[in-house]
Amino acid sequence: MGGYLLIDRDRLPEDAADWSNVIIEFPRLRDNSAGSCPRKERDIFQYVSTESADLEKSDRKRFRFLRTARVKTQRFWLWEYVERDGVRNFVLIQTDAKGNTRLSINEASGLSPEQFILAAYYDEIYWS
Repeated sequence: MGGYLLIDRDRLPEDAADWSNVIIEFPRLRDNSAGSCPRKERDIFQYVSTESADLEKSDRKRFRFLRTARVKTQRFWLWEYVERDGVRNFVLIQTDAKGNTRLSINEASGLSPEQFILAAYYDEIYWS
């Protein structure tokens, strides 16, 4: 899959939280929708309700699908959830070539959706 240039990890700042100036774009999946995700959106929101700081006060109105992406053999589905106190979180489904799936929620930490996907690709998301 071409159409973009993947930045080598050793050319990026050491701390992924400092990647806010990195310019990167990734191709979207052919079906760029929440419906193409291997997990149901209601199950993903249930995870948000369990893992976000809002817990049982999570509000579906502050949860929205942003985009899909393909990075080499990995596929990504990205949502945004804004907590009651205004903290922006990214909720990510990531699948590898073998079909293994990972679900996570993390603060955006000033990163764009694309920068966050890059950090996830390099397994550099360590903050919560």
